Amino acid sequence: MASFQLKIFVFLAGLLVLVGEANSALHRIPIQKSPNFKRSHKNIVAERDFVQQKYSRQYTANGYPTEHLSNFDNFQYYGNISIGTPGQYFLVQFDTGSSNLWVPGSSCTSTACEDHQVFNENQSTTYVANGTTFSITYGTGSVSGYLSVDNVGFAGLTVQKQTFGEVTTEQGTNFVDAYFDGILGMGFPSLAVDGVTPTFQNMISQGLVQSPVFSFFLRDNGSVIFYGGELILGGSDPSLYSGSLTYVDVIQTAYWKFQTDYIKVGSALISTFAEAIADTGTSLIIAPQTQYSQISQLFNANSEGLFECSSTAYPDLVININGVDFRIPAKYYIIQEGYICSLAIQSIDQDFWIMGDVFLGRFYTEFDVGNQRLGFAPVNSAVSLSQVLLWRISTVLLACGIWKLRN
Repeated sequence: MASFQLKIFVFLAGLLVLVGEANSALHRIPIQKSPNFKRSHKNIVAERDFVQQKYSRQYTANGYPTEHLSNFDNFQYYGNISIGTPGQYFLVQFDTGSSNLWVPGSSCTSTACEDHQVFNENQSTTYVANGTTFSITYGTGSVSGYLSVDNVGFAGLTVQKQTFGEVTTEQGTNFVDAYFDGILGMGFPSLAVDGVTPTFQNMISQGLVQSPVFSFFLRDNGSVIFYGGELILGGSDPSLYSGSLTYVDVIQTAYWKFQTDYIKVGSALISTFAEAIADTGTSLIIAPQTQYSQISQLFNANSEGLFECSSTAYPDLVININGVDFRIPAKYYIIQEGYICSLAIQSIDQDFWIMGDVFLGRFYTEFDVGNQRLGFAPVNSAVSLSQVLLWRISTVLLACGIWKLRN
């Protein structure tokens, strides 16, 4: 069961940003990750299967695309938003690999809804009924419900009349222990179920952001349980990355898909001009089967990516984008458990790469909706440490405030 204390900390930290960033050109949302997440071979395999299902884009009998939710021990980034007037607060997973917003509704009687925040439409003065039914099928279950319209607030901004899904039924167990309440998709409109306009596109059309850009500063080193980085709306923060951003055009305005120049492991060339997707909903790097086979052969790894650890100096993974090398040291893509090593690079039945947190955790990423391009730059680790210190101080102060209120 998701920790109540964790939710209090996350909720209050979100409120700090909701209140404090209203007049800033950049609007920030602190994002957290599951405290139970640990990159292990077991979790790598489980997530690989989840990603395969997510990108298969299977369809149910009623024509809705199938999407999948990882279990609560898999990798998740999430943060605070509000829906309705007055605001009802939710933790949502910010996912650049999907485009819909949904949260549990108050009429949901499933076990999963009992441990999550639910939206009560009767308590919102700005709620507008839509009523269109929707259904999303997951790996071991599904959620279904209906579409609703209300105001959505985050980072000091209020999106008017946002269409979102209210979940009324959840079948299966995957969602029960998830640390987030719902999902906020940040892909392009063509990926959205029922033709719903995604939240960020409405934010742009309503003039809420200075620039049609959002960016992610992600941390995955596990040194801080609650602090996972920041989602920044309206632009980028140069203090969070080193040097300048390297831009590359999006080649498919559904997912955030772009073209690499080449990918190497050390000096071994793995692919040239391969397509890749930047996906904040994924922890791993996913390669097409042929390229994965090349990589696994370099390490004498089996089909699951396991091999005997025999060196302390494995080569960097090098991803060249628009003429610039982005290097990932082996310690981030090779996981050692005793004498056995495993690759955090896996394969699924697709002809493109998926760049999850193994890549995005190393490089600040700008998602430029207006120019349909992505920008990458190495994260500024010196600044990130001060960000963590501020996060810890604010969390302690807020926890003390809660204690005083309750005593």
